[in-house]
Amino acid sequence: MATPEGQARNEEIFRTAAHLMVQNGYSGTSISDIAKAVGMTKAGLYHHITSKQDMLFQILHYAMDAMEAVVFEPTRGLTDPEERLRETIRLHLNGQFEHGLEFALLFPERRHLETEQQQVIAQQIEEYLDYLKEAMRELANKGKLRDLDISVMARHILQTIAGIARWYREDSGVPKAHLVEQTVNFNLSAILKP
Repeated sequence: MATPEGQARNEEIFRTAAHLMVQNGYSGTSISDIAKAVGMTKAGLYHHITSKQDMLFQILHYAMDAMEAVVFEPTRGLTDPEERLRETIRLHLNGQFEHGLEFALLFPERRHLETEQQQVIAQQIEEYLDYLKEAMRELANKGKLRDLDISVMARHILQTIAGIARWYREDSGVPKAHLVEQTVNFNLSAILKP
């Protein structure tokens, strides 16, 4: 079990590595680049990982674990499915801003992982999608959901949230709070009956 200082250091390493991998591509980022950027020796970094592939897996696994803590735990107790869905989207976006938009951009790079690692990440993504679908099924049962394919809509919501990482910058002129609320409203207006 990592200490709070160790967890903060891991997050710093993961965030820096994710930033480098987004900037230079997975193939264009070496372990030496990551070690230098975080002020460690290559040997010091290898004390925590076994390979660059392992680093990518740990980064993606970390991002999904953070999602559990930042999004799922606070929303599980919400009994109203519309409120749960709104808060899920809101917390997911705020979590991306707080923990680093780079993490969202790295998910397509999971193709570089070993099959077993890809399956772990894919399972975590499916659990997230199931969480969205559960709220939408509850909305459908209450007659509040448009006649839509819930599986497709869950993926659209996830892609809308992740897609923000591709274009949002601090200097974009769009305040984060405004972007979050607009994204929540956009997604809910797309699936709820008027």
